[in-house]
Amino acid sequence: MTSAAFVPVAQAREAAGVKPGVWTETAYNSVFKDSGRSPEARDDIRLDTAKNDYEAAQIVVRGLAAFTVNKVDFTALTGPSDAIAASELSYNPVGYEYLNHNSVFGGNQFVVPTTRQAPGDFPDRLLNETSIAVPAGQTQSLWVRVHVPATADGGVYRGQATVRTTNGDLHVPITVNARNVVIPPANQSEFTNVMWTNFLGLTSYDPGKGDTVKLFYGHDRYSPQWWQLIDNWADTMKRYRQNNLQLPLLNLLTDGGSKVDAAGNYSFNFSRFDEVVQRFLDKGVVNRLEGFTGAGPQNAEHNSQWPRYLVEVTPKATGRQVPDYVWWDTPEAENWYKQFYPALREHLADKGWKDMFWMHVGDEPGAGGDPGWFGVASKLRQYWPDVKIGDAIVNQLAPSVAKAEDIVIPNLHTYTANPAPYDAEKAKGKPLWFYNCNIPVGNHLNRFIDQPEWSQRQTMWLAYGRGATGYLHWAYGNWQYAMDDQDVKGDGYIVRPDKAHNTIEASPRYESLRDGMEDWEVLNKLGKTNPGLAHDLATSVVQRSDKYSPDVSYMQRIRAIALDAAAGKPVVANDLARLKPATASSGNAAKAVDGNGSTAWQPASGSGTNWMQVDLGRQVQVDGVRLRWGSTYANKYRVLVSANGTKWAEAGLGTGDGGDDFIGLNAKAKHIRIEATGSSGGTAPYQLLDLQVAGNQLHQQNLAAGMPYERTDPSSRFPDAAKTEATDGVIGDDWGDGKSFGYELLNVGDSVQPVVTIDLGRPQAVGTVRVHAYEEYPDYRPDKITVATSADGVHFADRGEATAVNGASNVWYDLSFTPAEARWVRVTFDKKRTNDRNTGMFVDEIEAYGAGYPGTS
Repeated sequence: MTSAAFVPVAQAREAAGVKPGVWTETAYNSVFKDSGRSPEARDDIRLDTAKNDYEAAQIVVRGLAAFTVNKVDFTALTGPSDAIAASELSYNPVGYEYLNHNSVFGGNQFVVPTTRQAPGDFPDRLLNETSIAVPAGQTQSLWVRVHVPATADGGVYRGQATVRTTNGDLHVPITVNARNVVIPPANQSEFTNVMWTNFLGLTSYDPGKGDTVKLFYGHDRYSPQWWQLIDNWADTMKRYRQNNLQLPLLNLLTDGGSKVDAAGNYSFNFSRFDEVVQRFLDKGVVNRLEGFTGAGPQNAEHNSQWPRYLVEVTPKATGRQVPDYVWWDTPEAENWYKQFYPALREHLADKGWKDMFWMHVGDEPGAGGDPGWFGVASKLRQYWPDVKIGDAIVNQLAPSVAKAEDIVIPNLHTYTANPAPYDAEKAKGKPLWFYNCNIPVGNHLNRFIDQPEWSQRQTMWLAYGRGATGYLHWAYGNWQYAMDDQDVKGDGYIVRPDKAHNTIEASPRYESLRDGMEDWEVLNKLGKTNPGLAHDLATSVVQRSDKYSPDVSYMQRIRAIALDAAAGKPVVANDLARLKPATASSGNAAKAVDGNGSTAWQPASGSGTNWMQVDLGRQVQVDGVRLRWGSTYANKYRVLVSANGTKWAEAGLGTGDGGDDFIGLNAKAKHIRIEATGSSGGTAPYQLLDLQVAGNQLHQQNLAAGMPYERTDPSSRFPDAAKTEATDGVIGDDWGDGKSFGYELLNVGDSVQPVVTIDLGRPQAVGTVRVHAYEEYPDYRPDKITVATSADGVHFADRGEATAVNGASNVWYDLSFTPAEARWVRVTFDKKRTNDRNTGMFVDEIEAYGAGYPGTS
């Protein structure tokens, strides 16, 4: 069995021992120390960007002999009318974090998918060094990013990176397609990025081991070295669009000299508070100030009346950083409320900062029945009526808290399980932000080290699709929380200390967060003029926190469409349906594909079932269908695809709200059909002004597309009644979408060995077979697949086997072999139940090609 990947000249030189091999990977993929070329690998860097946008890729090097990367040089990137200076390009060698186990919450709630099985080293550091030694036979990634200035002309720019190594120079071409749409600076953004940190003081009533900066840098607070670190951190925040400044109020006020006398009279000194805030405002970093003080039950072992709430107050002991705590409903607490809240409100008003300020009451209000959170919130509003309250919420009390706060911040798991109460508050005008911390796990998007790099980025696409305008995560840099002690890996920090340079060290996850927020900005720009299209593009990629596409090439193609649309370019630059043959149940279907927006397909009536379809001429990769409706539109319709125009498979459902619809598909098809069963005008016919198909030509045709097959009967719960699911061209996501069929394993030790035999219709050369893996949970994938071919349907020759996904985006099994004449392709699946997680197996798409990886143009 051989790899289907093309072997470039540089890799051939590596094999000959002349110099290191070099290739490139997308920033969406993880590169490990033993990684080879992925199916998405290239020999150059190609980036799609907006303006004031950072976008990255990875230059990957590997050699038979040890060598050192001394540095990476960049040329300026030149375009037709402008240039991007070489200083706008930067790089970091990628470093590793050892994980002693994969992420798991509560001992039995696992994270899936993970990029690799732990223990082992995972790529999660962007080293601030310019050079790095690379051992013999080890893969090293260099994270390369381009920043397109806001003032640059839109257009295509080209240049080169040169990797200077002790074993010779390596040259990598760079192409940047910069769209003419400007991402606003973070301090002017409508999106709020909240990362809880310990840089300026304690963020909770658990003091940990002490002052974070003192522990990891050795600086005393407010020393010159401390201020330089804070300035370096602020610069990093600005680059990574971290536009919220978390302010541990009691620490900063205590540092300024605030105190309380024996009679309970508080004197508040805001000098240190003002100094810190002004520093960040002067640097243009933030547009929100977060008041971090509040109440909570602490931990049960520290609370004799658990879960009764305690309130943080200025400590009586001079110089003490950890606050004192009083019961929330006592006279001592009332004395605090009536002095502190008005003083803070008045000071913020005097400084002109009140409108950007928001305030916590208590993090994650519990469901134990204690009225503390609501009681403290009412006291806060009593003394500060127009305060903006926001707290992260995670449990059954969350809907009630959402009604009482001004910024609604549900955990993604809480929101996905029941979005209605939070959407209802959003409909009243409250900002909706998403929150992650420890959870969600399972198949939900989050930002753990062993999750795919794109997971954090896709969370921002979800945010736009659901109308969320902010994101909150603990923790940014809780370095006291050792990685070996973190159950969900990386939840405790997304950056690391760099004492040698008196700054911080970023990570691919931090880059992914920024990339996602930049994508949010592009969608938001588009949404100002075409909200329906912007929403549809976002939901083409991710529908829920636990339902999304893991296909990194598809993600990037949809992103390119969003960039074009936001920049005013044609939404579907390569319309595969334009002027192609079209037919309909009634009316002139050709008018929907003629490129003339003033003509339309209009059926005879809006009642009953009407359809129109287009023959694309040959099988293509379909990324989506764009439909532009007239004043009357189909309010209930579906999109179907077919390889032969006879057997049809549902690939997507319409939004039903008219205007400009985009239905993301990620399918292979030759024919597209729109089937409508309802009209916004009752029985009045609707008008489809344009039908456009986004996608690309395939380098090779899938020989199995739409072909008949025989298979072992699946479970009645997960059927394949028409025997079409394995070859219909439609990718399945989870068992609930009905696009795959399955086999159940009722008891530990049970096994199945189903067989699918596809008739290709005639003998032809077959050299590659691809099997799409069940996307949602790897536990439902086979333990092994075996491929065999036959010319007569009786005698089969084994062509290879695979025990793990090895294809694109880690969701395909790709088996390549010496091409053989065959009419039948047989795939045998092996699965054994070994625990309570792998209780079955699902079968999805099976493809066959002449030879090599099919790819797209």
